Amino acid sequence: MGDNGRLSATRPCMTSSPAPTPSRPWLRQALTWLVGLGLLAWLLRHVPLDTVREAITAPSAPVWAGTLLGLLLSYLMRAARLQVVLGLEAGSQTPAARTALGLRLDALRVILMHNAAVNLLPMRAGELSFPWLASTQLRMPLAHAVASLLWMRLQDLAVLLSLGLLLWPGLPVAWRAAGLVLLVLGWMLGIKLLNALHASTGSQPANAKWKALLQRLHAALLDPHHHRPAAWLFTWANWTIKLTAGALLLSAITQTSLAIGWAGALGGELAAVIPIQGPAGFGTYEAGVWGGFALSLPGDSAGLGHAVAAALALHLCFLLCAVAAGAIAWATPSWTSPRLPD
Repeated sequence: MGDNGRLSATRPCMTSSPAPTPSRPWLRQALTWLVGLGLLAWLLRHVPLDTVREAITAPSAPVWAGTLLGLLLSYLMRAARLQVVLGLEAGSQTPAARTALGLRLDALRVILMHNAAVNLLPMRAGELSFPWLASTQLRMPLAHAVASLLWMRLQDLAVLLSLGLLLWPGLPVAWRAAGLVLLVLGWMLGIKLLNALHASTGSQPANAKWKALLQRLHAALLDPHHHRPAAWLFTWANWTIKLTAGALLLSAITQTSLAIGWAGALGGELAAVIPIQGPAGFGTYEAGVWGGFALSLPGDSAGLGHAVAAALALHLCFLLCAVAAGAIAWATPSWTSPRLPD
């Protein structure tokens, strides 16, 4: 959205040229909302409201408790991963930060507020909140924060694809092995190309601002903290716990196996990669969950018929939890206050 302002600032002022149209960013945003809501309306066209209401009320209390507990644990895993990726456990930025069970509360606060923004804003616009939060709350350089976010999203995608290859129902063993090999080789090749690009850029004089910025971004992406085994461990733990929590609720509503519910939960998360997202992800998430079920069940199965209603119930659960946790984090700035010396 900011490109229009930068481009117009570099053009000479001409009275005969038409004024720039500031409505274009709003038009793109309105289009994404229409796409997301239209997709949701299409999915719900053959789903009666009674079915949606039943999907929300049908799961037992232990199922809801297990889903909520898994979601909360995934928040902790994300905060622990952020602590490792940014090198916060060394205490170099805020040595007196408050901690609980070894977890820095300022890192948890950033994760909760960022997660709420990602869930609420369309087109993944909430991702833009992370660099600002990391720089203001954790005292991270902006370029480092942007690069760390990019790295964490690449880790997320790699782990989600790996989990899909390992656990997708009915996938032949040969396909699983071949997919994992290609994924590992592609990742290693990407690292080699990144190292080569960083070396070639670093050998050139940084007489332009974009070159200096590019060098700082490359240096941040190649930060040793990003490649620590703990960062990968917490990423795997986060997605394994969250997908299992979602699968528990989906399988309980659709009366299918946990493996089928897990495929639906993975489909919903992979749908978040699509750049066109409706408000709060409605429409695309439900379509992803339905796609996961459709690839794992016959077209006339009862479970597939309840997939959209189950997806909507799970989406509402995730959204409400994200907003509530983000509001609590926003309302408790004391989390980031220095710890008093003993």
